[in-house]
Order: sequence, then C-alpha cells, then structure tokens
Amino acid sequence: MVEETIELIRETEANAEAIVKDADERYRIILEEANQKAQRLKTEQRDTVLKEAEAVREAARRSGEDLQRTAASDIENEIKLLKENASKREQEAISLVVSQLV
Repeated sequence: MVEETIELIRETEANAEAIVKDADERYRIILEEANQKAQRLKTEQRDTVLKEAEAVREAARRSGEDLQRTAASDIENEIKLLKENASKREQEAISLVVSQLV
C-alpha cells in the first residue's frame, strides 16, 4: 500500500512535471507568435504611415506648384499693367514736352 502510494506520488510528480514543461513550451510558442505578430503590425503600420506621409507630401508639392503658377500669373498681370501705365505716362510726358515746345 505504501509502495502504491509512493508510485502514485511519483506518477503525479511526473505528470505535474510534464504539465509544467508543456505549459512552458506553450508559453514560449505564444510569446514567439505574439512577437512575430507585433513585428508584422509594426511593419504594416510603418508602411501605412509612410504611404500617408508620401501622399501628404505629394499634395503639398502640387499645392505649392499651383501657388507658384498663380503667383507667376499675378506677377505677369501686374507687370503688364505697370507697362501699360508707363506707356500712358510716356505719352503724357511726350505730349507735355511737345506742348511746352510749341
């Protein structure tokens, strides 16, 4: 009876040890899978953020080019108006000089 109890205790200890080893192995696998998943998510999020940043950069570049074109057009119009005004003033100056000579 004592021997049976001792044998039962040994079997229980062996089973407990096997359960602990199995739990350790499962823990290791779960931890490894979690690390791999975290790495994948990190990479995916980084890629997403980089794509979004590139889209924002491209939109800003286009907006800047549009602003440059608008500014260039405004400057050209201003130059045209200044030339027209200068031409009118030149004509007025010529008329004034001629009238002073006569």
